Amino acid sequence: MSANDIAPGGKRRLVRAVATLALAASALLPAAGYAPAAPQDDAIALQTLNDIVKGDYTAATAHFDATVRRQLPPEALKQAWSNYQEQFGRYMSHQRPEDAKADGFTVVSVPLRLERGPGEFRVSFDNGGAVSGLFFLRPGVPLS
Repeated sequence: MSANDIAPGGKRRLVRAVATLALAASALLPAAGYAPAAPQDDAIALQTLNDIVKGDYTAATAHFDATVRRQLPPEALKQAWSNYQEQFGRYMSHQRPEDAKADGFTVVSVPLRLERGPGEFRVSFDNGGAVSGLFFLRPGVPLS
């Protein structure tokens, strides 16, 4: 289905559905232990966030695996980021990434400072270093 096949107002529902799916998927990750990620995972997570913040959504998808690329193409990523900022306020800055391991995945969480309070940018990496999940969250959402 292309963006042109979606009825007026449907794009917003589609983006909300993707965001809801992302939040639900994050709840399915198993219990995790905190451990350092590979340095390239932190670097990719921060580069992806920087690309999103500057509006280069195509560059932000460069490390997505095939599933995430299908579910969150650049235009959907743009809309999800816009919706997130509508809810939590404009992006102000971020802090150092925090890393965890969860059932074979590396999870990199980047605390955000948003206009109306804190948030979290979370990226999951598979064993090959591809982005297998990307989430805009409220702070404190558990990995499991």
